[in-house]
Amino acid sequence: MKKLFFACFIFSTLLASGVERKALSDVDTDAFTTDCQVTPSAGDDHLALVWWIPIEFWEAVFAADPSMSLADKQTMLDALSGVTLLAVVQADISNFGAFSYYSKKEVAQNMTITYLDTSSQREETLVPLTKVNEELEILLGVFQPILGAAMGNLGTNFHFYVLNDKQGNSGRVIDPYEAGELTVELETTDGNRIEGTIELPINALFIPRKCPNGKDAHVTWEYCPWTGEKLEDQAE
Repeated sequence: MKKLFFACFIFSTLLASGVERKALSDVDTDAFTTDCQVTPSAGDDHLALVWWIPIEFWEAVFAADPSMSLADKQTMLDALSGVTLLAVVQADISNFGAFSYYSKKEVAQNMTITYLDTSSQREETLVPLTKVNEELEILLGVFQPILGAAMGNLGTNFHFYVLNDKQGNSGRVIDPYEAGELTVELETTDGNRIEGTIELPINALFIPRKCPNGKDAHVTWEYCPWTGEKLEDQAE
């Protein structure tokens, strides 16, 4: 009941407040990444990181990259059309700090992905696609070494799972602009079930309103948590 109340509150807040979407070229991709990541906790002897990557992330990255041609950008976006990506890394940590990373199969066989559309209370279990088009397969092969170069072994051991993002004739399964919850449940080698939830909408995609004290307000807030005052409808 408490969760349902919270979901309804978030939805009503979004309707009531005049939050505005940012142009994708203005989106801070670092903040976008942070908003789309969660770290399910299983203690100091385990590491898990889940990163949901909607197509808007790539659109924002490409919009801020003048070095790529429009044709190349469109080719990559076409390959990602109709799907959304989930990247997961999981590892056991020894007493000496050594990381034993899980394989893609080990992660997948015990992973459960659930999406709750909090506006309609539609809940759906999502299953990674087993077959993707050749262009996307090539693209995923490029992402892994890029993560490896940026994050070392952690990035190299990220596993990409492709989820369908088509709902009906024109809708989407997960819309980062709409209220929802994406929950990923994993299992450790000792059978411990852990989970993490990414809350939607994604704050980085919206122009922040300002609290009376000058601090940015989260997209889901109707009142300033520091002063208790109602937030203005539009960002300045």
